[in-house]
Amino acid sequence: MEIYVLLLIVALFILNLGLIAWSVSDLLQREKVKYLPKVAWLFIIALIFFGGALYLLVGRDKSSEVVEVK
Repeated sequence: MEIYVLLLIVALFILNLGLIAWSVSDLLQREKVKYLPKVAWLFIIALIFFGGALYLLVGRDKSSEVVEVK
């Protein structure tokens, strides 16, 4: 396997981990989300490659309030 392909795979993996962290954080802070319940979005984020990006683009309800976590 070419080193460039391996580096690309590692970079995509790290990018996906960052998106997962950002998406789960946002999901837990939102009062409501679009189209699906929060639990379903959590499974999509965790199990589908770039599911976090899918949530941020489609599922996040930008008009909902962000609940402060204390």
